[in-house]
Amino acid sequence: MRQTKLVLIITTLISLPSFGQAKLRKLPSTINHPAINVYSPYISLDGNTLVFISDNSDENQLTLFYTVKKDAVNWKEPVMLPKTVNNQLNFLGGFALSSDGKTLYISSLKSGGLGGFDILVSPLKGTVWAEPRNLGLPINSREHEACPSLTPDESVLYFMRCSQMDQRNASGCKILVTKKSRLGRWEEPVELPSFINTGNSQTPRIMGDGETLLFSSDQFPNNKGGMDLYVTKLNGSEWSKPVPLDFANTPKNDQYVSAAAQGRYLLKDQPGQRSSEIAEMLFTDDVKPKAAVKMEGSVAGISDPGSPYVAVFDQSTQKSVFNGRPDKNGDFTFYLKEGAIYDISVEPQTDDFTFYSKVFDFTGDRVPMFEQVNATLNPIAKGTELELAIDFETYTSRITESSAQELRRLARLVKGNASQKFSIDVSLTGYMSDSVKSSPDLTQLRIDTVHFAVEKQIQDTVRLDSLLLVMNKHDSLRTNRADSTIVYNDEYFEDQMDSIRRIAFKTILVDSIGLKYTYHNDRTELQANAVLDYLIKDGASSQNIKLNYSARPEAIAEKRKTI
Repeated sequence: MRQTKLVLIITTLISLPSFGQAKLRKLPSTINHPAINVYSPYISLDGNTLVFISDNSDENQLTLFYTVKKDAVNWKEPVMLPKTVNNQLNFLGGFALSSDGKTLYISSLKSGGLGGFDILVSPLKGTVWAEPRNLGLPINSREHEACPSLTPDESVLYFMRCSQMDQRNASGCKILVTKKSRLGRWEEPVELPSFINTGNSQTPRIMGDGETLLFSSDQFPNNKGGMDLYVTKLNGSEWSKPVPLDFANTPKNDQYVSAAAQGRYLLKDQPGQRSSEIAEMLFTDDVKPKAAVKMEGSVAGISDPGSPYVAVFDQSTQKSVFNGRPDKNGDFTFYLKEGAIYDISVEPQTDDFTFYSKVFDFTGDRVPMFEQVNATLNPIAKGTELELAIDFETYTSRITESSAQELRRLARLVKGNASQKFSIDVSLTGYMSDSVKSSPDLTQLRIDTVHFAVEKQIQDTVRLDSLLLVMNKHDSLRTNRADSTIVYNDEYFEDQMDSIRRIAFKTILVDSIGLKYTYHNDRTELQANAVLDYLIKDGASSQNIKLNYSARPEAIAEKRKTI
C-alpha cells in the first residue's frame, strides 16, 4: 500500500546503524572488576539504569549498587544505594526498576509490613532515593512477596508469593499478576496458570513487549540443575507452554536476569576468570521478545501543555494502544512494540487549536530504540497547514480503514470551526501516462476527440482532358483512313493512357475525427472528493471546504509521492 498524505490549509480567519551482534558481551570494567563479585543485574527498560548486587563493601557484604549511563553507551561508576533502601532486612534478589529507572522496588522485612517479606517502593527524588513505602494490600499479604516486574506503562505488575523466604533463598513460590484499575489502584492479584506455577516458580521478568515473560523454576522436567530459566508468551489472554532458555541455563542456579526494552540481549551474571561478572547474552530467535520502542514526547504551542490528550492506535486493528495526558510540563513517555504501524496523535481539549498526528512504522527489520515526538499545537489562523496521514488503497481513491482516526480528527476540527474556510490540497508528484495500460498504476482513462487532416488523392479532370486532347493530336497515335476514320495504335495508346491516369491525380487534405486514449495515474481529484464525502457524512458543511488537486511528472521513482 502506498502511503498518501494530504495537506489541509486554513485559508480564512473567522533509526541506529546496524552492527554485527556478538553472542556474549561483558559489561565494562566500571562494573566488572577482577577483585569484585557482581550478581543479579536488573536493567530498566529504557536501558539507562542498572541495579545489581556487589561485594564491594565493608566486610565484603553483598550490597545493592546502581549506576546510570552518562551517554548512549558508557556507564558511570556504580554507587552504593543508601541505607534507607539498602539493609540486611532485604531479600537480596527481590529488587526491580521501573521502565525509566526512576523508581526502585525492593522486598524487605522492614517493620510495619503485613507479614513476612513485603514489596516496597522508593522513588528517586532528584538525586536521593526516598524512604521506601509498603505497597500494601492486595499485593502484599501474610506470606512473602518479592521480585516485582512491571510492564512499560506500569499498568500490570508481576511478582512472586512464597510460603518460605529468608534473605537469600525462597521456596514454595508462585507467580501472580495484578492490574491497575481506572482509578489507579491495584486489583486483586491472580495466579498464572498451573502449567507455569508448578510448585516453585520464581523471579518473573516481563519484557518490554508486555507479552514475553521470563521466570525461574526447579520443578520442570529435564532441567540442567538448580533453578533454570523459562519463557512463556501471552497471546491475547492465553499463556503459551513454557520452554527453557537453553542458551542461558547452566548446571547451577540461573535465576536473576533482565533485559532492556529492545529485547536483543539478556543481562545475567556468570563466572568470570577470577570472580562473578555480568554479561549480555544474545537472545536466540526462537525465544527473543519483540523489541519495544521508547516514545518520548513534549507538547508546545498551548498555554496548558498538560491538558491535551495523547492517543495511540494500531492502524491494522484500529485498537487503542495508549491513552493518556502529558505531565504539567507537557512531557509524556510510553512504549510501542515492534511489528505494527501506529497512529499517534495529540489533540487539544478545545477546537480553536490544531491537532498533531504522525504515523510510525515499526514493521521493518530495523526498529529504533527511541523516537522523539515534538507536538506543536497551533491556534486556528489563516495560512495554517496540516499534513494529513490519510492513505488510499493501492491504485485506488478508496480511503483505507487505517485512516479512520485521522479522518475523525479532521472532521472534529472542521465541524468545530464552522466559521472558517478550509482547503484540502492533494498533489501528486510522479504523474505517468501511456496510450496503453502499461502499468497497474495507470487506473484512470481519459478519452479525447481528436481532429486531424488526412491526405486523399482524387482525379484531376481538367488535367486529364488536357492530356487527352494533346494525345488525340499526336500523329504517332493514329492512322487517318480514306474514310476519315481515325485508327489508333492500340498497344501504344494503352501505354500512354496508363501514364496519363497516373499523373492526372491531385492530393487534397480532408478533415477527420478520431478518439485518443490516455491511461494515467492522476487520482487526486477522486481522492480529494473521497475526503470531502467523508467529512460531509460526518456532519461537516461543504460550503466552507474547497478542493485543490494537481499532478506533475517525476523521473526519480524514490521521489514519487502524493501529498
